Formats: sequence, structure tokens, C-alpha cells
Amino acid sequence: MNRLSDSVAMVTGAAGVFGTAIATRYAEEGASLVLTDVDETRLKVTVQAVEAVAAVSITAFAADLTEPAAVTRLFEHTDEAFGRIDVLINNAGGALRSPLVFHNDADWHRMLRVNLDTVFYCSRQAVRRMLPRRSGRIVNVASALGLTGGADEVAYATAKAAVIGFTRSVAQEVGRRGICVNAICPTLADSGVSREYFGGFDVDIRAVAGYLARRAAMPRAIAPDDVADIAVFLGARESAYLNGQAILVGGVG
Repeated sequence: MNRLSDSVAMVTGAAGVFGTAIATRYAEEGASLVLTDVDETRLKVTVQAVEAVAAVSITAFAADLTEPAAVTRLFEHTDEAFGRIDVLINNAGGALRSPLVFHNDADWHRMLRVNLDTVFYCSRQAVRRMLPRRSGRIVNVASALGLTGGADEVAYATAKAAVIGFTRSVAQEVGRRGICVNAICPTLADSGVSREYFGGFDVDIRAVAGYLARRAAMPRAIAPDDVADIAVFLGARESAYLNGQAILVGGVG
């Protein structure tokens, strides 16, 4: 406990299942939090849930992180609230399952915007603030599909593969200046992104659970807390010499 008590951490996509789990674990470890999501209503629910777990400083900022100007305002808000950022967790994203021939231009560009552009915009702002302090952590939530690819998952898998390439490139660029950049690559979990992947939030949860159980390499499907635990490790002192890694969580699917 309290491994992150001296840290200010930003979690994007905080209203999602992974985002809420990560924010909760960071709060339990004592971090001050900047939580952001495009959905302001769900973001407020997440803040309340995290506050119920731990008494830490939290500020919330609803923003569409595909817009560079909104990202600038988010980081200016963070500067005003805390004066620094120690850990950035790029968790915002979305999913799409469709054969290539049915991908339209809007689908393709939406997957790149929500999964890749958000990582680029937020990381650029974070690194600008971390470099003068010669310290910081960036944790990008990618996907196992970014490592393996997947049929009917071209746009999503391509975007997540690009996140992994971005992670490794930025790690090489800033590692000597005390900044660690790593990626988490989860297999499919029962999360908001997975519901979107399977066709929307009204999908039969029993069908989703059965599919995930069949795909799992372990006795159970991956849980959001599994991802959150790795995110805490990557933000804490114990991972100080881990840089440029894409950590597969959940084994082979």
C-alpha cells in the first residue's frame, strides 16, 4: 500500500471498466488522480466510486481526447490542480469488429483517432512536463491483438499495433532522461471496449462470458483488476528499469 503516495497520475478513459479499475488501484496506493473521459456522466460515477475506496485528491475533467485543443486544456487543468504529472495512463479507446471489405473510411479513421491519436496527443503533453524533471512514467493500454493481429479486426488491431510501436519508439527517445514508457496488452475482457467489440452494450452478457472463457489461456477470463495490477506495477518504483516493453496479460488467446 502507498507505493504511489507521492505521485500524480492521469487516467484517460477513466469511466470505462479498465479505467475505473486502474483509478481505484492507484487511489488505494495513495496517488493523487486526474481522471478524464469523454462521457461526463459516467466520469462522475467513477469519481464517486474511487472516492468511496480511498481518501485521495481527485480532479475530473471531461474531454474528447481526439481533439488536440481539448488535450491541451486537460493538461493545463492538471498543471493548475497539481503542478505536475508523474504517471500518464493512456487507457482511452474503442473497438470495432468487422471484415475488411465492410470497413468504411469513417470506421478506419475512428479507430485510429480513439486508439492512437489520443495516445499521441496525451503523451506529447506529458513528456513536455516530464523532461524538465527527468522523471515520469507513461503506461499505454494496447491489446494482445496489437501483437498478433486478428481476422475481422483490422482497424482495431492496426491501431493497437501502432500504439506498441509508439511505445517502443518514445521509450528509446526519453529513457535516458528518466522517463519509462511501457504498454499493457490485455486479451479480451468483460469491459466496455469488449461490449462494443461484440456489438454494443445490449449484447447478451452470457454469450460474451462464454466466449471469453473459451478464449482464456488461464482457468478464468482476464479481469479488469489484472490489468490494473500491472498498471500499478508500471507506475511504481519496482519497475524503474522496465522500459519499451509490451506486456501481454492473459497469455495466448
